[in-house]
Amino acid sequence: MALSLAGMFDLGLTLTSAGDGLARKGGYTGSFFTGVLAAVVATPCTAPLMGAAIGFALSQHALVTFVVFTALALGLALPYLVLMFVPGWANKLPRPGRWMETLKQLSSIPLFLTVVWLVWVYGHLTGSLAQDGIGHVARLLVGLVILAIAGWILGRWPARRLGYLAAGVVMAAALAAPLIKAHADRLQWQPYSSAALGEAQKAGKPVFVDFTAAWCLSCQVNEKAVLQDREVEQEFLRRHYVLLRADWTRYDPEITNELARVGRSGVPTYVIISGAGKTASHVLPELLTRGVVLDAIRQTGTETQGQTAAPIPAGKIGG
Repeated sequence: MALSLAGMFDLGLTLTSAGDGLARKGGYTGSFFTGVLAAVVATPCTAPLMGAAIGFALSQHALVTFVVFTALALGLALPYLVLMFVPGWANKLPRPGRWMETLKQLSSIPLFLTVVWLVWVYGHLTGSLAQDGIGHVARLLVGLVILAIAGWILGRWPARRLGYLAAGVVMAAALAAPLIKAHADRLQWQPYSSAALGEAQKAGKPVFVDFTAAWCLSCQVNEKAVLQDREVEQEFLRRHYVLLRADWTRYDPEITNELARVGRSGVPTYVIISGAGKTASHVLPELLTRGVVLDAIRQTGTETQGQTAAPIPAGKIGG
């Protein structure tokens, strides 16, 4: 509705023209259809205010329901009744003009703000963890973008069957986008800290450190395409890796120092530290592949067992 009011497309062109033709008829017929058209046009706009009244009316007995709906009808008809008894006031009404289009576009702003509020509510309703809520909201926003594409199609080919069909298909995709389930991460990631790293090394366990940030697109692609790959997950679990996620979304001096220590100045950065008292660290490339990660994991495993390991072609080895 907000996109339509903002001018991207017009809703109900065919119905509007038909209703206008009926409303222009003379006598009681024209008056009747003028009321019908007013009710059809105005009722959706008054839904936030009438919702409570209608909900109350439908929960009561027939007499109360009839009284409430009659009151709503009289309220809607009141401007017409006043102008009927005092016809001269009609001359004081603003004349149709370009201001109506401007007013229509301005009225889209409250609806857009309503969408923002509903997205905020949706984020609170989806999942107890903050990350779950963010993922659901992101998919919802993708759905809204696809919905805007459907609106563009309606505006590009107005009142055409092919346009309606194409827009309907795109709208179905928009509704499906928020329903896509995210991949369930089988791995247990811990927040990075020097204490957590020291504890893992003391226990002789290999460590994988993921230096990442929410604004880093490459980080998100690597995470979804590689670190959540089933074979990579199984290898991490089989070799009892301690997984630490160093979130650099907000500047963190400790994480910055660790990045400098391994010769990097930003994210994405991936470091594997061998266990069993070893201090060798493998710095993986910024663009991960399944093969690069699996080779690094297996090489670290041979180092942990005291064997000589071949260098990783795509990475960097530090002390």
